[in-house]
Amino acid sequence: MKTAAVWFRRNLRLDDNLPLHAAHREGARVVPVFVLDDYYLDEDYSPPRLAVLADSIRELACGIERLGSRLIVRKGPAPEALARLCEETRAESVFAPADLEPHPARLQAEVEKALAASGRRLVLFDDHRLVPAGRLKNAQGKPFVVYTPYSKRWLEAEKMLPVPAPERLESPALIREDAFPSVPIDRPRGWRETGAPRNPRGGMREGEKRLREFLESSLAAYGERRDRMDLDGTSRLSPHLRFGTVGIRRLLSECRDAWREADPAGRKSIETFIKEICWREFYGDVLHAFPESVSRNFRSEFDRFPWVTGEEEERRFAAWAEGRTGYPVVDAGMRQLLEEGWMHNRARMIVASFLTKDLLVDWRRGEAFFRRQLADGDLASNVGGWQWSAGTGTDAQPFFRIFNPVLQGEKFDPDGEFVKKYVRELARWWRPGRPIHAPWTADSLPAGYPRPIVDHAVARDRALRALGQLKL
Repeated sequence: MKTAAVWFRRNLRLDDNLPLHAAHREGARVVPVFVLDDYYLDEDYSPPRLAVLADSIRELACGIERLGSRLIVRKGPAPEALARLCEETRAESVFAPADLEPHPARLQAEVEKALAASGRRLVLFDDHRLVPAGRLKNAQGKPFVVYTPYSKRWLEAEKMLPVPAPERLESPALIREDAFPSVPIDRPRGWRETGAPRNPRGGMREGEKRLREFLESSLAAYGERRDRMDLDGTSRLSPHLRFGTVGIRRLLSECRDAWREADPAGRKSIETFIKEICWREFYGDVLHAFPESVSRNFRSEFDRFPWVTGEEEERRFAAWAEGRTGYPVVDAGMRQLLEEGWMHNRARMIVASFLTKDLLVDWRRGEAFFRRQLADGDLASNVGGWQWSAGTGTDAQPFFRIFNPVLQGEKFDPDGEFVKKYVRELARWWRPGRPIHAPWTADSLPAGYPRPIVDHAVARDRALRALGQLKL
């Protein structure tokens, strides 16, 4: 009987798992493995993400034990760890999900080389995408850089159905012995897994719970409620999609089943949600085709943009990062991030617009801050969203469209419930009739809350003048 290692990465689940399904279908003895790569100790790998990851690994290990096997956890680097594990178990191959982020992509290339040196192979599967990165091209045979034509092709593209979880895993008896080396999963050294105060929970059960709640209570009204920051109208599945505790094919299949049972308004909402999945894949394609966009403006003319620098940059950035800009909806979004390791998508757009256009701080600082705070932290979506907001990226919102934070608050948090939940000094101050989204215009100011760091109208004019210097 053949033996194959299954390298768990961003697929920390048992159902709808292509590498695990393929190894099981081939009748191979399976060696489940997770590698504690040093990348997880990097400062940019956020404690909220580590908390979700740790939850997910622990639950995955329990699930694998119920199938009669054992999750082996090894310390990296991955090339050496996986090559050694294959030698110890006589595994002929390693099955794993492909990852298009720069570091994981380099890592899997190094693993492939290390395995090939001993006649073994790395078999990669597109396990966290519905359409493999790079498959869709425009009429000129080049990658799409505009969402709308990409989405048309993506919606037409064939997509796999979810695959079932194995009922049992056949594994080498060796790995089930206590003496077989494996890092204890309850005490990984060096992990800053404290997370945010109200960090999202990881793991398959939590992902299943969140998926069921979304399907039953929010999906059919998603189109109407998704931009309302005061309502629970979004899926909150992003951490589970990031770590694969919910399979993307399973998610699409559940949405399609719901669509068949929905009324016309519900179907429209479900279609809107599926297009959000498409946005996720679009940004993944952009990252795959243009990996330099992680740290460079996609639109090179913005390389000359006069971002603020020096002490003034630090003052503005600190106020923004701490949620003390004096604009309630901006501050509520930032405090939600610090408190929960997650932020509503409408709030993400508002705070990104404010940092880059009202405060003229380079989008890269905001993107890096998000990456250090988010429990989802998907690199492609994070970079894509920030470049969109800053006007520097593919298919970007034009720079001259500058969100008015007061109007955004009034429209998407009409009763100020989102603001009052996270900006507690405003919750204590507020009375009926007081302008929750513009407290500086009231007769009495809230104690302990700052005045606006900038005048939005003045800041908007300043941003447009800076844009004019580029002569686009």
